[in-house]
Amino acid sequence: MRKLMNTTVSSLSPVRQTAIISAIAALLSVTFTGATYFLFFGIDNRFWPAINMSFLIPWAITIPLGLYMSKQRFKLVGLTNRLQEAQSKLRDANKALEQRANFDGMTGLLSRDSFFNQLEQMRVPEAPNVLMIVDVDHFKRINDNFGHPIGDQALILLGKVFRKTLRQQDLIGRIGGEEFGIFLPDTSAPEGQIIGEIIRHEIENTIFEPYDNMRHVITVSIGVTDVAAHHQRAAMLGNADTALFTAKRSGRNQVILFEPGMRAKPRPIQEKAQNFKMAVMQSNFR
Repeated sequence: MRKLMNTTVSSLSPVRQTAIISAIAALLSVTFTGATYFLFFGIDNRFWPAINMSFLIPWAITIPLGLYMSKQRFKLVGLTNRLQEAQSKLRDANKALEQRANFDGMTGLLSRDSFFNQLEQMRVPEAPNVLMIVDVDHFKRINDNFGHPIGDQALILLGKVFRKTLRQQDLIGRIGGEEFGIFLPDTSAPEGQIIGEIIRHEIENTIFEPYDNMRHVITVSIGVTDVAAHHQRAAMLGNADTALFTAKRSGRNQVILFEPGMRAKPRPIQEKAQNFKMAVMQSNFR
């Protein structure tokens, strides 16, 4: 009740607040002065002048003081409201920044850093886990033939296929331009390979029309690897990337499970060194 009264009074204008406070002060002053005077002196010819003074003095004091305090309080309420609005906008801005940091703005999937951070939190050492890397085949052709906006539509479509096909607890992230990472907790490597085949089949049979009555078949290559408890991020990512490279080298549009001894993807520096070595050997034979 008291809180309701304070809220009601604070919502009034400064003039009305001052009038209410002054009236209360005058009423209390008259009551106290009249009772005290009556007890000590009774009712004589000075009683009513004392009552009048006790009525006027509170008004003379409280009107300017109450008006000043009410105006200051009114300003404080306005400042508090503006501060709350600023805090609300700041919270919204922080949420937007967090959204941009954790999610890919185009597909709505996890960003690269957020994907691998959540992967580390979700991986269960006692249970099998699977990591797969999905790469769109000949994606550059889509951009070159139809334009980058159409290429963006293709990536958005793939995100929808992933969400429709995979389980709710599976992690899906866009870890590169046309490259996606998928983490399957509590899943064995053979199961992961089967799930990869399901994803590959769904994408290949998904209707994608860059323009009306013009269908373009999207295919993907997928590298799958199991995630052991001792695997660091670089190791499991390297294994999945090696399996993906094997899928690309074997003709694309397929799922390859990593096996020890697979040929890793050559690095650019290694390729240049190998080409230089081959050129030197050829020149020696001439």
